Amino acid sequence: MPDRDRLLQAFAAGTLLRPDPTYMNVVDVVRGVAHACGADVPLNDHSRAIAGHLRDARHIILVLADGLGVNAVDRLSRNTWLHRRMLRGIRAPFPTTTPVAITSLATGQYPAQHAILGWWTHLPAVEAPVTVFAHERATDNRNLGQLNVPTETLLPGPLLIPQFKRDAALIMPANIIDSAFTRWMAGEAQRTGYQKPKEIVAATIERVRKAERPTFTYVYTPMPDTIAHEAGLDSPAAAEAIDALDANLDEIEESLQDVRGGVRILVVADHGHLSIDDSARLEVTDGDSICSLLTAPPAGDLRTQFWHVQPGAHKAFEAAFRERLGEHFLLLRASTVEDLGLLGAAALTPETRARLGDYLSIARGAAALRYAGFSGRDGYLRMRSSHSGLTPAEIEVPLVLGGSGFTR
Repeated sequence: MPDRDRLLQAFAAGTLLRPDPTYMNVVDVVRGVAHACGADVPLNDHSRAIAGHLRDARHIILVLADGLGVNAVDRLSRNTWLHRRMLRGIRAPFPTTTPVAITSLATGQYPAQHAILGWWTHLPAVEAPVTVFAHERATDNRNLGQLNVPTETLLPGPLLIPQFKRDAALIMPANIIDSAFTRWMAGEAQRTGYQKPKEIVAATIERVRKAERPTFTYVYTPMPDTIAHEAGLDSPAAAEAIDALDANLDEIEESLQDVRGGVRILVVADHGHLSIDDSARLEVTDGDSICSLLTAPPAGDLRTQFWHVQPGAHKAFEAAFRERLGEHFLLLRASTVEDLGLLGAAALTPETRARLGDYLSIARGAAALRYAGFSGRDGYLRMRSSHSGLTPAEIEVPLVLGGSGFTR
C-alpha cells in the first residue's frame, strides 16, 4: 500500500491528525490577536471569535507555553488556573516544533507561506540545513552572518508586531532576548529578559500597571518543554514546572484585576509531547545508503524530516528509505505534501517549495530519527520525549483565556 494511503488511513483512524482548517489552529489565534491589535490580517470565523474575546481589552497578554499539550492540561486538577480558564483544544502548525509555530506567531502565516519547516530548515542559500534559533549552518555551526547570509534570507517576513497599533513588548528568557530570531520578530518593540520563571510575574504586572496607552505583551516560557525533553512530560519534574506556570498565571490575573480597561491573558502552546520509543531511536549517517543519495543532509526535526535527493536517484532513495526506515516512518513525495495541505491552508511559496525538497517523512508511532552529523548526539540519546509529528499528543494544544473586566 502506498504511504499516502497509509497516512490517510491513520487520519481516518485518528492515530494521526490531519492539519485541517475547519479546526481552530494557532494561526487563527495569532490572526485574531493581531486584528485586535490593529494589524490588517486575513480573518475567518475562528480568528474573528478570538478577536471578539480581545476587542474591548485595554491590555492583551499572549503567553506561549512551550510544549504544553492539551493532555498536560487535562491532567491538572479542576481548581488550577489553566484547567479553569481553558476554552478548548486547538491544533498547532505542522511540523509541530517550536521554530515553526513561533514563526507563525511572528508572521501570522502557515508554514506553507513562511518556509520555516523545522528545528533544522534547509536553506538553499547555503545548500544545507540551518539551525533556525541558533542562526547557524547545522553541518558546521557557522553563524549565518559569517557566511554573508542576512537574517531576512532565512526569515523573510512580513512581521506582525511592527503593524500593531498598541505599545508592544516581548518578555523572554535572558539567554535568547538578543538572538537574531528575537530581534527579527520584535522589530522596534521593547524586549525584556528574565532569568527565573517567577520574574515573568513581576515584569508583566509592572509593564501593564505603568502603561499609559493600550498594550500588547508577548510572554514566552520554555517550560514545560525543556523538562519534558529531559525527563518526560509525565515526570514529577514536568508536573512541577506546569504547576509553577499555573501559579504564575493565576498571580498575574489576580494582580491585574483592578486595571482600568480590562486585561486579557491568552495562553497557547507550540506543540505537545510524545514519549520516545527507545527501540526506535534511530540515526542516519553520511556513510549509509540513504544519505549517499542526497544533495544535503536531511532537515526537519526528530519525528519529521525533509529530504533533498540527487537528480535521477529518487527510485533508489525510496527503496533504501523503506528498507531501512519504512517500519517507523511514512515517506511522502513533495507533491503529496502540497496536495494534502499538510503545511497549512495556503499554497506553498516558491521558497517553501525549495526548502521542502523531494520528500517528507513522518513518524508512524513513537520513533525518533536524527542525522548523526549534527551536534547534540548525547542529548538525543538521553532525550525522553519529543515532537514534530502528527499524533494527537503532539498537535493538540490548549487555548486558555483569562483576565479581568469581562464576563465569560
